[in-house]
Amino acid sequence: MVTPRASRLGIRLLACQLLVALVACGTGTPMGSASANALPSTTATTDSLVQRAKTLIRKATDAGSIDSLKQARALAERAANGDENRALAHYYIGLADFRMINQIPEDDEERREQVIEDAIGHLKRTTDIDPKMADAWALLSGCYGRMMGMNPMQGMSLGPKANDAMKKAKEFGPDNPRVWIIDGTSDFYTPSMFGGDKERALEKFEKAARLAEQESIDDPLMPGWGHAEAYAWIGIAHMDAERYDQARAAFEKALDLNPDYGWVKEVLLPKANEKQS
Repeated sequence: MVTPRASRLGIRLLACQLLVALVACGTGTPMGSASANALPSTTATTDSLVQRAKTLIRKATDAGSIDSLKQARALAERAANGDENRALAHYYIGLADFRMINQIPEDDEERREQVIEDAIGHLKRTTDIDPKMADAWALLSGCYGRMMGMNPMQGMSLGPKANDAMKKAKEFGPDNPRVWIIDGTSDFYTPSMFGGDKERALEKFEKAARLAEQESIDDPLMPGWGHAEAYAWIGIAHMDAERYDQARAAFEKALDLNPDYGWVKEVLLPKANEKQS
């Protein structure tokens, strides 16, 4: 029988963005190029680097390109040497690492751990600089979950950290769709005996989709991903429950929002069509 303590501290097997593209790839570590150690940039240059990193992460995620993620990471690392937008620069380094994890072969455990530890370090830097950045707290929670997925024995120590980070994410960003996507994936992958619930996860994904519809990003440097991804997760939850018509509709909506979304176009929708036939 699971005790209340075990339930509270249960292993939160958060699979950040579920295998964003089940495509393996690449060698080498996520370290930036030598140019990442350049002298501090001007504000205008830093803004440009952050914007380029943000854009390249989106394109790399769509294409499942680990090389492009490394390039985006290097741009963000250069921006982190500046005096402005350092919190965002460290966030995008963490996001690039977060996306990279899904494209490293599962049997390369050492490299996967190195990347996720690097992401955690940069996201902690983000929250040190900007303690109210909900996106950073949510992503940090997701990274702790990924670490627990790779090292289940660390669940008792990392579980509370993941929970605390998500609590802060909801406190500072209750209407942030990315917070609810990451929280939903935690519910989806956490075993029911430890408090997971796939239907509750679906509710969170649907909430994320509604919030993303209403979201307005005034600052082009701020994170804005999540609308199409929310529908991808809605489809995954329906497909897991063998509701293939709803799954297909959700995947098609994701592609309406982002026609270049390779994970949905090349993996999820074909799988739903195969199940439906």
